[in-house]
Amino acid sequence: MTNRAATIAIATACGLTALTHARPADACAPAVPAGSYVTVASESAVIVWDEATHTEDFIRRASFRTEARDFGFLVPTPTKPELAEANDAAFAALERSIAPRLVAVERWSGVSFMPLVLAPFMMMSRSAAPVEVAAAGVTVLEEKRVAGYDAAVLEADSASALATWLSDHGYEKRPALEEWLVPYVEKKWKLTAFKIADGADAGGPGAVRGLGTSAVRMTFHTDRPFFPYREPRDQRESVPADRSSPRSLRVFFIAPGRFAGAIGAGAATWPGKTVWSGPPPDWATEHLPSKPPAGAWLTAFDDDASPRPGVDELYFSRASEQSPVEPPPVDYVVPKPVWIPLDVVAVVGGVATALVVRSRRKKRRAEASAGEEEP
Repeated sequence: MTNRAATIAIATACGLTALTHARPADACAPAVPAGSYVTVASESAVIVWDEATHTEDFIRRASFRTEARDFGFLVPTPTKPELAEANDAAFAALERSIAPRLVAVERWSGVSFMPLVLAPFMMMSRSAAPVEVAAAGVTVLEEKRVAGYDAAVLEADSASALATWLSDHGYEKRPALEEWLVPYVEKKWKLTAFKIADGADAGGPGAVRGLGTSAVRMTFHTDRPFFPYREPRDQRESVPADRSSPRSLRVFFIAPGRFAGAIGAGAATWPGKTVWSGPPPDWATEHLPSKPPAGAWLTAFDDDASPRPGVDELYFSRASEQSPVEPPPVDYVVPKPVWIPLDVVAVVGGVATALVVRSRRKKRRAEASAGEEEP
């Protein structure tokens, strides 16, 4: 990461729903000069938990709208993560897999003159379908470019030293952020600083632009699977009125069986809801960087709280209820034609033709008789 004065926003890894569920929301822990802002246009997260090895894959994808030329965010992990780019197609596949089932509803829509002789063939066709030391107190464990980010994995002896390192590297320093760093430093957690440096398309001062990045994967060891949910105090307590908008978080969690989420140490009640849970189809997980553990279930959570009770991390544990969850099915109309056999059509047509011929013959005889009677 370059050490230069830059406009930087710092955000903990707060999730926002992606694809068709995405809507703008304020970035977590924004740290930008007055008059600038960063919004997360769309963000989603996938967590794959291997219970046997205590390994978590945390995959995150986001797009942003901002006036800032450079900005970034911080992600805490209990151990040093392995960083890699992930396949964006994984998100689309998971979204499709939890979509409501479509149920066909037939309605009469018209008449189709199909002979009965085709019915057996129609039935047959249906049945056939298929390390370096940095500033005092801070160690840079790794630096790399990944998925459109400049990333640095950091370890620190004090929150103050870490905040100073961030400030020296262009990140804004403020009390709430240093306070946010304290528990992670005390627990010897690692913090990965991701920075987007994409000023080429800024469009001049004050121009709002869209920025997108590829999905990034963080693989690390942890005693409990979690989502980085804790936010700085000033972010939890104050949302600027001119920037406020509904926030929405969707987390796809893959593990052996159905899991539930809870904010650590019972500090607050998590408002998230389980919207889908069950064994996923094979095609839904084929784009993930590693094969899900045996007996894996996919559970999707939605959290629409704004502001969020982000006083601790969001931890996941096996749910007491292991039954599947899915949204109600959605009806869609299938036009149902009226099938009339060909022999019926032939009979009706023959009768109609006979009546017409008979009527014309009768008319001609009447005209002939009338002509003979005239003097």
